[in-house]
Amino acid sequence: MMHERQTGIRGHMRNASRHVAAALWRFLFLFVLAAGVVSPALAFPTKIVTLVVPFPPGGVVDIVGRLLADKLGTQLGAKVIVENRPGAGGTLGAAFVARAEPDGYTLLVGGAATHVFSPLIFPDVPYDPVKSFAPVIQLTSGPLVLVVPQNSPVTTFPEFENFVRREGERLNYASNGPGTFPHLAAELYRQATGAKFTHIPYSGGPKAILATVTNEDGFSINHIPNILGMVKAGKLRAIASTGRKRSQSFPDLPTFAESGLAGFETSAWFAIYAPAGTPKTVIEKLNTEAAKALNSRDLRDKLAVQGDETVGGSPEDLAAYLKAELAKWPAVIKAANVTAK
Repeated sequence: MMHERQTGIRGHMRNASRHVAAALWRFLFLFVLAAGVVSPALAFPTKIVTLVVPFPPGGVVDIVGRLLADKLGTQLGAKVIVENRPGAGGTLGAAFVARAEPDGYTLLVGGAATHVFSPLIFPDVPYDPVKSFAPVIQLTSGPLVLVVPQNSPVTTFPEFENFVRREGERLNYASNGPGTFPHLAAELYRQATGAKFTHIPYSGGPKAILATVTNEDGFSINHIPNILGMVKAGKLRAIASTGRKRSQSFPDLPTFAESGLAGFETSAWFAIYAPAGTPKTVIEKLNTEAAKALNSRDLRDKLAVQGDETVGGSPEDLAAYLKAELAKWPAVIKAANVTAK
């Protein structure tokens, strides 16, 4: 009897110890949570992450988004999907993300169109490019390339500058449409040099390039995916690229700056943005894992095929880059008389 009572007492003591330990752990957890030490990033992500591409499937932005989604999903240990929300120059998709819950599960693949050109051109864009978003990471940077028809007398950048001066407003250039990067890149060149030429806008890159190939227009400054095949086929001649450094797609092609136009640089770029108010710890985790994805050799190689180079960096780096872009383009857009009409 005595042995049974002792055994029972020890059993009650063990049970009591377990209850005390459980209560202690609950208390510690609640204390740490209340102190703000437990980060939302520790649990993130617990469901599907959506990358909103504000342009149609199959385009340059869509390709970047889909290539990233696969790698980012692996890094995060969660499914990352791409959702296309095209329209209004990318502003419909951007506005959707700006209004989304700021929890890191709805992200935007944005860039110059959504965060610079459209806000500067359209007065009623339903978001602020700085205040409505939390920058996560810059994904890519891709220079444009100055091309001329294969039968053009121009073979070098100095020859191109002489040609422009000689032809003046008789010289047409083809763009992908008013307010597009190819349009504004040419206007940036005009502003930097005082050149005179005539803008011929088309509805998209393929039509602009076809007009250049057939010599309807004397030149175009266009995205590498649009001109690469025609250059390789000998139907266009590449003269110079607009980037800070030479493009991997055209390693032997000098930049505008190398060719004599010091300080000239512009590149198409894409980045990840979250809605404003997204917890900093979630932003930091997204930045860390996206950076790892961008550092993978196969992703870099796939992006290089379309003329894009990975960038990375911190959220603060992206914020500073956007600030510089927003300061760079207003005068160009005003001089080009680009309006929402």
